[in-house]
Amino acid sequence: MDDTAQEETLLSVLDLPQLYTRPPAADLLLALDRLQVKPAIWHDAVEVNNRMVDEEGVPKYLTSIVGSPLAWIADDNIKDQIWQAASARLCERSGRSEAVSITLHEPSLTADNLGHKTWLASFLLAKRLASMRPYLPPLTQKASVSSISDISSSSIHAIELGAGTGLVGLALAALVDIDVHLTDLPAIVPNLRANVESNARGNTSVGELDWSDLKDEGEQLKYDLVLAADPLYSPQHPAWLVATIKYVLKKDKMARAVIELPLREAYMPEVEDFKNRMEVVGLSIEVEGLESGFEDWESAHERNARTEVQCWWAVWRWTSSD
Repeated sequence: MDDTAQEETLLSVLDLPQLYTRPPAADLLLALDRLQVKPAIWHDAVEVNNRMVDEEGVPKYLTSIVGSPLAWIADDNIKDQIWQAASARLCERSGRSEAVSITLHEPSLTADNLGHKTWLASFLLAKRLASMRPYLPPLTQKASVSSISDISSSSIHAIELGAGTGLVGLALAALVDIDVHLTDLPAIVPNLRANVESNARGNTSVGELDWSDLKDEGEQLKYDLVLAADPLYSPQHPAWLVATIKYVLKKDKMARAVIELPLREAYMPEVEDFKNRMEVVGLSIEVEGLESGFEDWESAHERNARTEVQCWWAVWRWTSSD
């Protein structure tokens, strides 16, 4: 790309929502998401329809947000999310960001144990978690990544459903100081537990959870954040997954469920069934998007002809928390 073309792709800070116009909270959050400085380990990923931003004036822009009372925004929780996101973007530009390193073991893949493979949707969701922070429950980010908040999150709990090799849950545990519980079927849990132990995440735990056999545990722990990536590969799974999300997600206005699904043609009926069932149980989409990548399971002679896979992600919240 020549210099002229590169300049045309850059977005000026003046094109971002300006505080004097009293922009909607959603516009500010989206702008702050766009301003995220990604760790170097993820720089080879290309985000579709996401123009780069010229850094000139960005620190001053972020500082103005941190120092603004945001008086036109009524929801204090949303204000906190905006201030946290702006502070995070400043810290990233101060050199206090670092890549997260996670090592995973993948046993031989079989048709019965698909959870032994780290699928594309898990990778994409893991790398997107940091930029999703404005839409998630208030989380305390780890000092080694970016010391942006002194908010106590000791009461915040997250669970990953169908964790497989554990990438998504481990990525979350590496980014924030909250308790993360990774779950899957009994056959998958031994390798999942080994991956958790080898990555030494002190705030993680592992357990068995069969969506088709939810047990009534009375006052069982409810979670502020539910994560799931590529969990649908049979006609029964949408009903089971939605029932499980309803079972474990705290009925609170700040609780969120984050789901990433590959849009494979063979499983589109399951994707649509899942969306419909989520709405039926009282959940609605707060923000959603599309991204794409390539699976890495092909044999060497297939790699030159491999097909790009598009994935859909969404953050869900209770329509009513009553």
